[in-house]
Amino acid sequence: MKLVLSCEEKADLEYRHQHERDKKISDRIKAVLLRDEGWSTSKIAQALRLHNDTIFRYFVEYIELNKLAPNHHGSEQKLNDDQTSELLAHLKEHLYDKARDIADYVKLTYCVEYTVAGMTDWLKRHKFSYK
Repeated sequence: MKLVLSCEEKADLEYRHQHERDKKISDRIKAVLLRDEGWSTSKIAQALRLHNDTIFRYFVEYIELNKLAPNHHGSEQKLNDDQTSELLAHLKEHLYDKARDIADYVKLTYCVEYTVAGMTDWLKRHKFSYK
């Protein structure tokens, strides 16, 4: 797949790469820049430690959609704002050893099911940590 960037595009991508905090977006920018410099898809994939198909998809998305950011937006919240506030208050008052126990409490109290991984993610998003 042929990819030729104008000087302005290249300068813009270099600037964005220097200031980007998201590693995935940074990898996409690097892939596009390296392809413009003549690197093969397989060499770029090897350098970035990604699959060839992933690199190829980055090129297609950039060429067709001018897209650098992934589409991951996460899932919708299962608990509403009031339930979240109540659960946060409950967790500040009660100590749990396992995310499974918190998920069980949420299921009994709010009839909302979480997997252990889902509850762990919820806890991380709300600044809880295991110590």
